Amino acid sequence: MRQLIGLSALLLVLCAPPSHAQSRFLFGATGSLSSTSVSGDAPEDASYTSRIGFGFGAVAEYSLTSDIRISMQPSYARRGTGVGYDIGEEELRDSLSLSLDYISIPVMARFLSAGGSWFVNGGFDFGILLDASLEDVNTGSSADVKESVNPFDVMMIVGVGTSIDLNPASLTIELRYGQSLANAGANDQLTAAAGIPVRFRSSGFQLLAAILFPL
Repeated sequence: MRQLIGLSALLLVLCAPPSHAQSRFLFGATGSLSSTSVSGDAPEDASYTSRIGFGFGAVAEYSLTSDIRISMQPSYARRGTGVGYDIGEEELRDSLSLSLDYISIPVMARFLSAGGSWFVNGGFDFGILLDASLEDVNTGSSADVKESVNPFDVMMIVGVGTSIDLNPASLTIELRYGQSLANAGANDQLTAAAGIPVRFRSSGFQLLAAILFPL
């Protein structure tokens, strides 16, 4: 009888669903909208303008403690900028559009509030360049400028967001800022020949939403 009671108790423990608080691993998907530009040397009589981009990918998190998580978010991300020229009018005229496509791998620490309803995070985004193109807005012609851009990029990122409990899943919404730490131009002569400034770095804001499930 005692063995039967013990076996029944063990089965109840094994069959009981794990609670959200006990789960140390979380996995899910994310999507984002971004407003990016570049900083650095602009062409003469021109300024950089922002471009809207997007991204999507996966999220994997590990809970070090109840309020500290390590997060990795491999995803596809499009960044870019416009180049507007001063032609004597009140507003700059957009003439060039630079698009940069990356495999983006943000790795960061996330710090949750006591109730877990909001968080701040920070870390680095490691980017692998997939494609780079420069479009003439006026003619619609486009050129491949991948050889003029460094194949790797590292951004410093910081963010703040909120977490909504959907039991057992959770929905996070985050506003993030990123700034490249290295020059994106791969070769001074190639970059100048392509019509891209020799020294420039990506920067901008991202609005992200992610859904996470405990494993």
